[in-house]
Amino acid sequence: CLRHVTVALLNGSADPSSGSIAAEDLAGEAGDGSLRDYWGEYIDNGGQIYWWNEITGEAQYTPPTKQLDTCLAYLRDRVGVPRDMSPGAAAQLRAHLNWAIDLLNGNAPL
Repeated sequence: CLRHVTVALLNGSADPSSGSIAAEDLAGEAGDGSLRDYWGEYIDNGGQIYWWNEITGEAQYTPPTKQLDTCLAYLRDRVGVPRDMSPGAAAQLRAHLNWAIDLLNGNAPL
């Protein structure tokens, strides 16, 4: 999947061949939505759903599933500026990760 993100970053996700090839290759790869081990679903004081890991104590508002789209969202949400890259590069990477997530979920135009 990151291969498609890389191609989109180099060629632009507006390239029609990038979207159609990636959509064909990634179709059905999002997974079944099952949670990773040791994670549970809870509701915070504001009524928002969050997930908590009983082993590590980590909490997050993105469901920690075994799905590829969730893995890409995890990467997208942890890109640090300026620690990891410049603001412009981070914006491009996040946009292309969102593009790949949308492809996996069948929401991206081809």
